[in-house]
Amino acid sequence: MNKSLLKMAILSISLLTVMAGAAVAPALADISAAFPGASETTIKLIMTLPSVMIIPFTFLSSYLTRKITKKTLVFIGIFFYVIGGVGGGLVPTIEWLLVCRAILGIGVGFLMPTSTSLVADFFDGEERTATMGQVSAANNFGGIVLFLSSGLLAALSWRITFSVYLVALIVAIVVFFFLPKRSPETIPVGTTLAPLPKRLYLLGAGMFFLVLAFYSIPTNMALYLNQEGLGSSQLAGMVIAIATAFGLIAGMLLRKMNQLLKTFVIPSQLVMMASGFLIIGFTTNLFFLAVGVGLMGFGFGVIMPTVFDRVSREVPRVQTVQAMALVTSMLFLGQFSSPIVLDAVGMIANQESIRFTYQFVGVAMLTVAFIHLLIVEKNRPKGIILKKEASSFQDR
Repeated sequence: MNKSLLKMAILSISLLTVMAGAAVAPALADISAAFPGASETTIKLIMTLPSVMIIPFTFLSSYLTRKITKKTLVFIGIFFYVIGGVGGGLVPTIEWLLVCRAILGIGVGFLMPTSTSLVADFFDGEERTATMGQVSAANNFGGIVLFLSSGLLAALSWRITFSVYLVALIVAIVVFFFLPKRSPETIPVGTTLAPLPKRLYLLGAGMFFLVLAFYSIPTNMALYLNQEGLGSSQLAGMVIAIATAFGLIAGMLLRKMNQLLKTFVIPSQLVMMASGFLIIGFTTNLFFLAVGVGLMGFGFGVIMPTVFDRVSREVPRVQTVQAMALVTSMLFLGQFSSPIVLDAVGMIANQESIRFTYQFVGVAMLTVAFIHLLIVEKNRPKGIILKKEASSFQDR
């Protein structure tokens, strides 16, 4: 088995996942104009509805890996991804558009936990950590391609914007030729699987709040640029692409970042993300806005694959998809909840501007980073023991 080609197949799947729902963000204003009877909440559902559908189908994918091969499951996911993604540009009504967005979510629900679990299937040790970083880099590279492409296509027509999802057909070809077809995962007779560790639920909760904060960028940036007079809504695609570009770089450097910062990798990157949000929330200059978005994207690009890497080490291999499904569902629940929760915070504080939202997120994240830093410092000796115990799963 050629590991380079295998890795290319796994990474190609990752191109399609995390940013799939946000890919058409640059076209939202035009879609709203095309359906004047639709409320602002309905238009926002175009971005968030896929996240809702992803959640139950991540758990279904966990069940199906015991019935069919993961390669077959990837093709099922790509089928729904293309139908729902491209179909959004062909429908006559906003209701049918939302149906297509739901179908897109089903596709991503099959693809996301499967792609991350494939890393645990074929790689171990530091190579697994490095590959998880490359998966994150691929997530962000896919975001860059989707955001820049959709921004350009949106200038032609909002309907053409949905053609960006055709990239999944290229992925299908790569997977067909280079991803091995393994038998469905089976549990040996007489083996009883232990419940998922409580630590996984903590990791899932952390992922929820991390993505809730991060997703305020794609959901609000076009409106923010317009409100503050910093640029047109078409510029939003480029600004969001900056975050994903720095996330790509972070993913490529993940192994070195973990070796350098060790147990402090997550709190240090939370500080970086907080700094980015505070710069975004206080600046009136487009250059500094880009700097803030870049810092935020880099921190996110380190933390997310680090969490998934830790998830893969918490359970035996046969439970990897189940564990990934749990954390992935929390990731997409964070995506869905982001505009709801952050808008509610603004209403409660009687500060409904997007600038306040970014300031609040920055302060909240800085507080969490400080608390996390204290916990890490307090438990550092125990953390070394836990790390050794968790690493025993690598060879299972």
